[in-house]
Amino acid sequence: MRYPSDNPDDNLAQNANRGRIIFQRGLSLIELMISITLGLLILAALSTLFVNQSKTRAELDKAYRMIDNGRYALDVLSGDLRLAGYYGEFAPTSGVPAVPASLPNPCSTSTSDIAAALQLAIQGYDAAASTSQISSPPCGLTYTAGSDLTLKPGSDIMVVRRASTATPIVQSAGVNGTHYIQASLCENDVVPFRIDTNPANLTLRTKSCTPTSTTPYADLRNFLVHIYYVSPNNNPNPADGIPTLKRLELDPTTHVFLITPLVEGIDYMQVEYGLDTNNDGVPDNYSDAPSVAEWPDAVAVKINLVARNNELTKGYYDTKTYSLGSAGSVGPLGDSFKRHAYTQFIRLVNPAGRREVP
Repeated sequence: MRYPSDNPDDNLAQNANRGRIIFQRGLSLIELMISITLGLLILAALSTLFVNQSKTRAELDKAYRMIDNGRYALDVLSGDLRLAGYYGEFAPTSGVPAVPASLPNPCSTSTSDIAAALQLAIQGYDAAASTSQISSPPCGLTYTAGSDLTLKPGSDIMVVRRASTATPIVQSAGVNGTHYIQASLCENDVVPFRIDTNPANLTLRTKSCTPTSTTPYADLRNFLVHIYYVSPNNNPNPADGIPTLKRLELDPTTHVFLITPLVEGIDYMQVEYGLDTNNDGVPDNYSDAPSVAEWPDAVAVKINLVARNNELTKGYYDTKTYSLGSAGSVGPLGDSFKRHAYTQFIRLVNPAGRREVP
């Protein structure tokens, strides 16, 4: 504590200092209002920047997902198409059933029906335009809402037939009921291949056979049939409105056709088939609806896809048109979904390779 000084001048100085300290305490109301206003302006600017960045980030995320979905769909389709017509050791150049007179039912589980369609590594059903419906679609596919089998108008159906590329199965380890293909490597066998669900009937032999031997048996491969289509909903009950690329496939375990949703956001799929008319393995023309007799000549495929965001973009209005190849174009669709179109050519390695001139 400081005590008053005997010097009057000192006391006056102390009193003056105390006065100055009292005078400098706090802010005036005007200064306080100015500082609050400046703080609010800075906070508003930061909030606006944060909101705009969040919106931009959300749109980028949606765009990335859409691009990834489109690319993944092409990868799935092209990967399967490159294996179309692969039947293990069997090359269907002779000893195969004649080309059927009418388009075979791709969802038949009859081994005789599957064998009869062996020359058709692929087949398709054409929706002629972006609003067209396929007449009499196969496999119970329908345009009636409320089912996983519901089709989206404007998209084609494509069928791929092939054998599994997994490790071959020893004949004695075959499971009854599973669809297998077995190729003969023995010149003494009467038939070059068999398709059956009973391993006991698959008795074709390997190269080490003799005219009188019954063994060793050739290995087995699962026979696969894949049917690709676009459905208007990923989940039909209740309908979620997300167009989805789906696949019907012959399941080797349950021995029936199962539905597998593959890629969300696929809005349209149109397919054109490259036909080799002079037997040199190179497509000479493309058709979106080959005749039954022309399907064995298919050696390439052109796929046109339109992928769509699964979420709306506020303030966006789709005024674009998207090419669907020979089916024309689709759009403007006039909604708030962003879209992107994709096109890819795929060579059917097995049917084309068997036709190549050395």
